[in-house]
Amino acid sequence: MPRTSQGKLVTEASKVFQKADDNWRAGQYEDARKNYEKAASLYHEKEDDEGEAFVLARLGELLLSLENYKQAEKTLQAAGALVADKDFAQNTYGEILIKLAKVYTSQNELQKAKETLWNAKKILENVGNPDLLGDVCDQEAYVFLIENNEKEALKAYQKAAEYYKADHVSLKEASVLRAIARIEIKNKNYDYAHDVLERCRDLYRENGDLLGEASALSAIGCLRYVIKDIEKARKALMKSVYLYGKVSHHYAEAEALLYLARVESCNREKGDFERAKAHYKRSVELFDFMGNDMMKTMVLEEYYNFLNRINGAGL
Repeated sequence: MPRTSQGKLVTEASKVFQKADDNWRAGQYEDARKNYEKAASLYHEKEDDEGEAFVLARLGELLLSLENYKQAEKTLQAAGALVADKDFAQNTYGEILIKLAKVYTSQNELQKAKETLWNAKKILENVGNPDLLGDVCDQEAYVFLIENNEKEALKAYQKAAEYYKADHVSLKEASVLRAIARIEIKNKNYDYAHDVLERCRDLYRENGDLLGEASALSAIGCLRYVIKDIEKARKALMKSVYLYGKVSHHYAEAEALLYLARVESCNREKGDFERAKAHYKRSVELFDFMGNDMMKTMVLEEYYNFLNRINGAGL
């Protein structure tokens, strides 16, 4: 794997590998592919099987992101073959299997995906890597969701959250908790879902992740709206709008404003119709600014229906 000393790359292979990563981040996919292949070749020349496998695994990820599934599968299988029987590289092997399972999932080969994840789980349990075990369970949950098996998906997500918490991987834990909350809300387990979302929000806040915190707050606000707790729904959504604006995530800000408009338009006693109008208008402005005509039209239609409702009812 990439070699460093005091934070600096020290081998030609590791330097080429870093260049490939930089290419990928810059959207230079063909250059990234070529440099990953070059780095893998350099590790091969040094007979560094784990380094070669690590690079091939990253190349497999790149190919997966480009939806080149067959080549991604072939590359990841080659990476796994390099380290499958090496005790010192079982963490790397387990991670490769997780990536390979994602390739199978993308091709809707769900049984192969589950079998690959089971193998990864056995390997990672043996070496004791809770972070990667969390990744296994997270991917398992996704496969179960594709199969419309929410019960098993929920179990897998909960197990993933336990692993991430044990290894203090708080952002991954927060992401999984968000997924758990979606299922629990769908199942109308609102109190539990709210507790999960509050934990999720705390984790994002502790990590200074404003976007994640805003997303959790938006979900809390929508949940509070469903159970007609208008005051707390308003408070959560206003904070969400503020945070989305702070990180300039205009689409999410426009969505949160739409949710906030719905909260304020619920009724005259608990809501505020003038604020509702302002939120609808601001949401329309943001969607218009982004050139999202579909959402702009949808929000305008909802806004006009709201106006017709309050005018027709003499509210």
